[in-house]
Amino acid sequence: MPDILVEPDETAAALRQYVRDNPAVRKDAYEYEDTDPVQGACYLLAEAYFHAAGGQDSFDVYRLDWSEVNPAYDGAHWFLRRSDDGAIVDLSLSTPDDGADVPWDQARHRAFITGYTPSNRTQTALQAVGLHS
Repeated sequence: MPDILVEPDETAAALRQYVRDNPAVRKDAYEYEDTDPVQGACYLLAEAYFHAAGGQDSFDVYRLDWSEVNPAYDGAHWFLRRSDDGAIVDLSLSTPDDGADVPWDQARHRAFITGYTPSNRTQTALQAVGLHS
């Protein structure tokens, strides 16, 4: 299993805290009660960290379509893979152990929905934590 990093640096910590302080940034479908808000913000956290911490020079973007894992499942999971060592960077996991059962190898290399231009939601998050997109 690859190394799984959930908070590799202060930038990641600031973005995770932003989501925890502003849980409404998650899509409505991911608003779970009694759950760490980062768990419903994989896309935002992956995109924001990608742009704040090196972009295409440092990371590859991946999307795991849950229906490909099991037809009864729905939705997708976004995360980053570090280019230099292949470590998984997933700020939406509360702890690295939460990624133990994720079928990382079934994910596909993708671009974000807005390509490599930060979405409006990501720009807002980056500005809120003092980073510029």
